[in-house]
Formats: sequence, structure tokens, C-alpha cells
Amino acid sequence: AVIVLAVLLPVVPPAAGADAEEPDRVIRIVAERFSFVPSQIKLKQGEVVELRIRSLDTNHGFRIREAGVNVVVPKRGGGEARILFRAQRKGRFPFECSKACGAGHTIMRGSIVVR
Repeated sequence: AVIVLAVLLPVVPPAAGADAEEPDRVIRIVAERFSFVPSQIKLKQGEVVELRIRSLDTNHGFRIREAGVNVVVPKRGGGEARILFRAQRKGRFPFECSKACGAGHTIMRGSIVVR
């Protein structure tokens, strides 16, 4: 499993050997041609969440451009991608599949809304 620390602007990598931050909650996301479920995630500003993304079919990607996140979601049965995410500022932050997964790839999108 891949764990990435994502902070919405500025992106600051964790210090070497730093303890992983404990999330306020875990949000499970399912990727399947050509959608993410849920496709909209609502967070409170300052909240830390762990996104756990698994696929029901092929390999997918999960990218949040503004947070510098781009991970591979392993194909069905291959585990899950994990992202530790801090909602540092308010706004709408789109996410998308970053791995070509078929004809509907370009509509495989969602958003994180921070209030």
C-alpha cells in the first residue's frame, strides 16, 4: 500500500522519520470504470483524513493536482492506495483518474469540498 501525505497548499513532505499523523477519520473510496464512489467528499477545514481507495476492476490512478497527489490504485484484489490528507484551506479540490482505463476515463472525476 502506498501512503502519501497530502496537504492542500503548500505541500510539505513529512520529515524523515516523523511519526505519521493520526487521521480524524477514514474515508473509503471505490474506483470502478468510470467513477469514484463517493465522488464528492466533504471535509471541515483543518480535518485530517485517510483516504483508502480500492478498485473493483482494473488499475486506476487517483490525482489531486492542487495537493501534488498522484497514486496508482491497484487492480481488484491488489490492495488499496492510502493517502493521508489534511484539509488546510477552504475550497473545492477536484480529483481524477490519472491512468487511462478505457473509453470513459475522462469522466472519472470527483471533488473534495473543504468548508
